[in-house]
Amino acid sequence: MKPKHKVYYFRIALSSLVGLVSGIVGLTPMEGLSLFLLAYFLVTPLSLKLWGDELKDMGLMKLYREALGSSFLALLLVWTLVINLMGPGVPIYVVKTSQSGIYPIQTIDGRIVGPDERPLAGYNAVNLKLAGHNIEDIYVGSYAKMRDVTKVTLGHTVVTLSSGELRISGVYNLSIESDYKRMSKLLGNVTMFVNGTLIINGTMKLNPGETKELTYNSTVMEVSHTAPGVLDIEINSTRDKITEYPVSVFISSIEEKEGYIFVFDSVKPFWKTRTARVDDSYVVVLPPG
Repeated sequence: MKPKHKVYYFRIALSSLVGLVSGIVGLTPMEGLSLFLLAYFLVTPLSLKLWGDELKDMGLMKLYREALGSSFLALLLVWTLVINLMGPGVPIYVVKTSQSGIYPIQTIDGRIVGPDERPLAGYNAVNLKLAGHNIEDIYVGSYAKMRDVTKVTLGHTVVTLSSGELRISGVYNLSIESDYKRMSKLLGNVTMFVNGTLIINGTMKLNPGETKELTYNSTVMEVSHTAPGVLDIEINSTRDKITEYPVSVFISSIEEKEGYIFVFDSVKPFWKTRTARVDDSYVVVLPPG
């Protein structure tokens, strides 16, 4: 083996070892890269100690540059592989049905997710419209045992139902893309200035700590700017107003089934054929059996 090949494979092996250790120990990106750089530069003096006579004509700068790109790729490949093998993996839930309808989601081992569980990014049920076994339309939501006062949580939003009354509340951070999109749909264009002041729809000014109350027919919406870029929303309405703004920004439908209340979000997940994605989780529609 040529002397430079010894350095090349030594550096690749050491970089792979760094990736393995970084993945197992759970180092941060900065910690892992620092360890990589230390190992990378240590290879040259170690190589000179091991094969000094063979490397004397190679040149010091050439020794330091040997396998630079390949070493970094080896680090990333091994580090990513270890993280994927040791991590929790991609959360996957299923619905076993060949018919359209309302269903709680199930774990992949067949356990039905209960009303007090919200593993799917804050949801535990789906409202499916199927064409064959493929998804034609889908809404995600949550369900709870029907009571005099029933509380259902949809992601960041809490929906409280009682005697025909409807209350929606939640805290939304404008720095989170999904929250920003929902608030833009609810309030129109939202702009935040350096001093923390929000301008809503070009007309309403909302400073940190300030609250505004807006009325739409019989629906009352309270918007509080609790911290820079953070909005606390409360809406008081009735169940017959779910198709009207502002309730329609949060809820697509409310259904009752077998002693449970199902509330479905107005925002649909992305889907293709039999699989729907909700944040970093997935729902797969499988044939029964």
